[in-house]
Amino acid sequence: MKNLWEQLPTESRKAFAVFIAFRDMGFQRSCHKVAKKLSMSISSVLELSKRHNWPERVRAWDAHVDQEIQKDQLEAIKIMKQRQISLALKAQKAAEKGLRQFIAQFNGTHIPPSAMKPDGLSKLLDTGCRLERLNRDEPEQNLEVSQINKFDNLSLEECQQLRMLIAKAEGIT
Repeated sequence: MKNLWEQLPTESRKAFAVFIAFRDMGFQRSCHKVAKKLSMSISSVLELSKRHNWPERVRAWDAHVDQEIQKDQLEAIKIMKQRQISLALKAQKAAEKGLRQFIAQFNGTHIPPSAMKPDGLSKLLDTGCRLERLNRDEPEQNLEVSQINKFDNLSLEECQQLRMLIAKAEGIT
């Protein structure tokens, strides 16, 4: 016998069937309920329970079920995190594309009318970054801008336009 909840060598098929009925009642199980459900005398059920050590066997069964549920929950969490990270990265990519289009309009490039507004792009980028951090179990605080030197590629005029846009977004102007 591999597991306590399996049929014991000394247990008849009928006795094992009664144990299964008891086991499968979950945390509401009782010998009285099994006796009633199977139309048996309570004394017969109590005798089977004692002879075949039902309390220990159902504790082992409940622990096994709990372990399996925990495994399933952990797997579901892993799948959820992978899905949400993927969506967060897509949101960041969409925001990046929208920001590029938005910035291009200041360089005289034509912007399609469907281009997202700057505040929407900012929210999308922020949400995408926040979701990625959360799903990678990184804190939302302690955020550092790691690519500040990318602003070195902007012209003085672009920096001034960026300052004006930030001030407008923050309601300063």
